[in-house]
Amino acid sequence: MVGQIGPLVQVGRKKSALAFHVVGGVAGGATIGVVLGFAGLLLRAAIGDTLDTLFVVVVPAALLYAAAVDLGVLRVRPITWERQTPGSWPCSLGHYPGIFGWGFDLGLGITTRIPYQSLLVLPLAAFLSGDLGTAVAITAVYGASRAIAVVAAVSTADDYAAACDAIQTRVLPLKRLVGSTALVIAALIVIS
Repeated sequence: MVGQIGPLVQVGRKKSALAFHVVGGVAGGATIGVVLGFAGLLLRAAIGDTLDTLFVVVVPAALLYAAAVDLGVLRVRPITWERQTPGSWPCSLGHYPGIFGWGFDLGLGITTRIPYQSLLVLPLAAFLSGDLGTAVAITAVYGASRAIAVVAAVSTADDYAAACDAIQTRVLPLKRLVGSTALVIAALIVIS
């Protein structure tokens, strides 16, 4: 993504292009949050407060599993899609709409490659929260974070190919960080 969005940012106004990307990420996250939150409301209507117990059991268990994968303790094939956000969008949609679309697609979280297994728990947590506001908050923050990560990489890079290489070399340490964070969040959910 950095390799694609970087050169486009140089063509247009840098701050505007990056802002479109972040707004797209938030919008994508909020959109999937509305869908998952509404489904969670329906589930809460069907099973009532049992959903709270289900959340406290299922989400930490899923976080433990995902953390074990991200930390390399459990050596299984990661769950991910092969699809990437189409690089042709700025040509077919236009410069700024294409950059917004890239952010939106990344913000959805579940339509592109998943770099860390712990991230798969976010849609599950949004759904099992059984609350529309909570679901939107969970997924919108994720969408913003993923878009801001791209913006940070683009903003600090002069050589986009080198930035992509630098990001690739940090994948394993970042995976460990995400896995460790998942363990902490699982513990916080259980003890609260």
